[in-house]
Amino acid sequence: MEKTISKEKTPSKLNAQKISSLAPIIGLVLVVVVFTILTQGQILQKQILMNMVKDGIVTALAAIGAVFVFGAGYFDMSMGGCVCFATVVGAMAGIATGSMTVIILVVFGISLVFGFLKGLFASFVNVPFFIFTIVLGSVMSSMVITILGTKSIIKLSDAKTELPKLDGQTTYPMLCLICLIVFFLVCVYLFKLNSLGSKVKNLGGNKIAAKQSGINSTAVTIAVFMLSSVGLGLASILTMLRTRTVGTGTAGSLGNDIMVALVLGGMPLSGGPKSKISAGLIGAATITFLNYGLQQMQMTAGTIQMVRGIVFIVVVFISSFSYRGKLLPR
Repeated sequence: MEKTISKEKTPSKLNAQKISSLAPIIGLVLVVVVFTILTQGQILQKQILMNMVKDGIVTALAAIGAVFVFGAGYFDMSMGGCVCFATVVGAMAGIATGSMTVIILVVFGISLVFGFLKGLFASFVNVPFFIFTIVLGSVMSSMVITILGTKSIIKLSDAKTELPKLDGQTTYPMLCLICLIVFFLVCVYLFKLNSLGSKVKNLGGNKIAAKQSGINSTAVTIAVFMLSSVGLGLASILTMLRTRTVGTGTAGSLGNDIMVALVLGGMPLSGGPKSKISAGLIGAATITFLNYGLQQMQMTAGTIQMVRGIVFIVVVFISSFSYRGKLLPR
């Protein structure tokens, strides 16, 4: 009789998988250790850490929502532009009315409309989606410039009625933390304990096979973009409350930060079964610490962008070997 070949995973494969799953955390620890040494501990000063927490939570909210989009196999490069547009229009509405409620409704309304439109485009238009989002992001930035006219920024302090301020050392960080915890738990439930998560992974793995298995790809696609829009809306509100000024430069680097964060968090940009919601959280912490570390070393903006680009390419190149041969034809 022929010997049956065991399909059970060997210890070496199991160990490799464990190391791979821990790689994002190891990377975060290495970034912290390296920049703590290079900055001689200056990066661990209380005020710098508080600023990192505030920026990191904003990036995390956007990145956690983006996990659903990238997990479904869509490459969205318009997120920064959409945040900028929603924030500027929301701020203008708030200044005109003096109402924080109006700001929240306008920002989330615009974010959700864009999410719905992107979902429809991805479902029904046979054009590479990332090209559409590049154009959309550019259009949003141009619209902001047109709306602001001769102004480069607008201030919430110019509101008809004074808008509430989050004064104190703990009020704003606590609001950020509450938003992050609630949104993260909701996303964990939807991604791990709800059927939406498995549908997203199947869609990202192979859209044709997902449709043949009975998955309503249109409904799932619209849902993932709407969820991402909620994260972008929260990021917009918190950004506005912190800076109290918005303009053409608002969320200028957010789109790139989200993509780099997802890669550093262990998320394959091709999406599929290896997608994980923790990538948004871990990656946001890593990219935030990386950004602040480079700033503390007094590097120029151009040098910082170059280093970030190199890190992004290296991580994508290394991680691609773990799933390149496992993808099904699409």
